[in-house]
Amino acid sequence: MENTLQLQLPTGTWVLDSSATTVTITARKLLAFRVPATLTITSGAIEIADGRVLSVDVVADAASYASKNAKRNDHIVGSDFLDAANHPTIRFQAHDAESDAAGGTASGSITVKGRTTPITVAISDIDIDGDTATFHASAVVDRTDLGVDKLPSSIIGPKLGLTVTAAASRTDRVPHTIINQPEES
Repeated sequence: MENTLQLQLPTGTWVLDSSATTVTITARKLLAFRVPATLTITSGAIEIADGRVLSVDVVADAASYASKNAKRNDHIVGSDFLDAANHPTIRFQAHDAESDAAGGTASGSITVKGRTTPITVAISDIDIDGDTATFHASAVVDRTDLGVDKLPSSIIGPKLGLTVTAAASRTDRVPHTIINQPEES
């Protein structure tokens, strides 16, 4: 896949604002009820050059899982599910992107509990104002592919919906991946 996602973002390093970025995870309980929860982003950067996405790297705090049920939160963060004590981060990385009329997609991987699986993220509602931008991203991931499989799928559905509402600021006009490349001799 070619890196051609036209995000309309100017070249540079765009850093996610963790205080203005939300990650919502939605699971199905007993195949009927939707159970939403949130995660806190600890870091995130998008590198763009000449209209192309060079890289995306987003890290969430596994221990920040929060739903409306404290007992559930403790269970999900514990060793049966996220095992945050031994695997404190959840990471999304991408290097491939494509554009379409509604926004685009970024293909990469998500790592939970030390296990990595491919994921495709739909990107929409991109809004740029100078050196700030907002956007939405969504994906579906199979929790069993990531080792988050303590309970059977009839109790907690295997598919998790991920929704991100993000705000980012351009911090550098030249992406770090270009700055940090050795000069050719």
